[in-house]
Amino acid sequence: MARQADLKVIIVGGGLAGLVMGIMLEQAGIDYHILEQASRLRPLGTSISLHPVIMDVMDQLGLLQDMYRLSKPMRGITVMSASGRKMGRIDARSNKRRHGHQAMVMSRPDLHEFLLAKIPPQKLTTGKRVIDISESATEVVVTCMDETTYVGHLVIGADGAYSAIRQLMYEKLKANGELPESDKRPLYFDKQCVVGMTCSLDPKKYPVLQDESCEVKVILGKDQHTSMWILPLTGNRMAWCVGGPDPHLQEEGGGGRGRDWYPETVVEICEDVRNFKCPFGGSVMDLIEATPKGLVSKVLLEEKMYRTWYHGRVVLIGDACHKIVPFFGQGASQAILDAACLSNLLYDLPVASVENLTKIFQTYMDTRAETARIASDSSREFADLIYDQGFKADVARNIVLRFTPTWLLRMITGTINADRPSLSFLPPAKGKARSK
Repeated sequence: MARQADLKVIIVGGGLAGLVMGIMLEQAGIDYHILEQASRLRPLGTSISLHPVIMDVMDQLGLLQDMYRLSKPMRGITVMSASGRKMGRIDARSNKRRHGHQAMVMSRPDLHEFLLAKIPPQKLTTGKRVIDISESATEVVVTCMDETTYVGHLVIGADGAYSAIRQLMYEKLKANGELPESDKRPLYFDKQCVVGMTCSLDPKKYPVLQDESCEVKVILGKDQHTSMWILPLTGNRMAWCVGGPDPHLQEEGGGGRGRDWYPETVVEICEDVRNFKCPFGGSVMDLIEATPKGLVSKVLLEEKMYRTWYHGRVVLIGDACHKIVPFFGQGASQAILDAACLSNLLYDLPVASVENLTKIFQTYMDTRAETARIASDSSREFADLIYDQGFKADVARNIVLRFTPTWLLRMITGTINADRPSLSFLPPAKGKARSK
């Protein structure tokens, strides 16, 4: 049990980061309540990749075996031209030999629903938009737009890239002249995409659906302006992503709003891949047309590493403090690592004074910031590898995809996977790998 038996944590955000944080606090015996702005939880995105680095923690929480059933192990990433010519491949299986686990690919809505079921219903409230946070020497009060208030000892902002909690915290710091100039600048992005997930498909038409592992296919369009990613998932479904550099964003130097989101946007962006050859048979448009409208969404590929992660009784985790380009599957994994580090520190918290919270928040940031930065850089470099144009980019792409030795890839990914925390308040991981 936590030393601070009456500790009360308010988590803002009911996405993956907030739910995992809640699950960890639940098992640590720490009281918490999750506030979600949306009136109905509906996760954006279609597929998600989780890295081996978080598997031991999920095993400690008793979640790993169920996650295996919801996912497929990632075998590798094959990059192809629009005409179907293989340009190169990155093998993802070496991580299992080195770290005991393999990256997994799964439906993001499936994962969200699975995690949500682990939160007691009375500990999550939807339709709560936070508009104010006030602090005293002993507690923090969160006020929502509907004039309800919630009282606790600290607030965890797990509310994503456009975090309301970060904005409220930064407004106070800015008013006092304490906010770094870099944190005043907006999120940067120069790419956007449309993502979707098909309904259940006929495995006779797409035999790849019967494979126990997932080979991600990346198809590059002419001059790499547009790419399409296709990922076979469980349930005879395929996730897909179409997008790339957006001229509307580039004209504004990044950080612009890009093409407005209308139904026609899907048609406009997907039209770029109409002539792509589907590596699994048929046309890529067959996959897009087999996708329910409710499972199609626009995603802006933002990135930013913030310098300020906490102030007073407020602390940020996940995308709220380090938004990572989702090209290397690092966003969710880094958020889970944030939650593990912070929950360990809260478990050992003797008294929830501002002084003690400041100490553990600084320890949390010191522990996590460098690894998150490396993960962010790796994601950006992988995105640039796929999308950069010109002779030098072509040469770099050819070298990395065709000639990079396995030992070098292991060394690169090993740097990201070096931060492998465990939950101090739970028994060690059993170390049982995927059975199939």
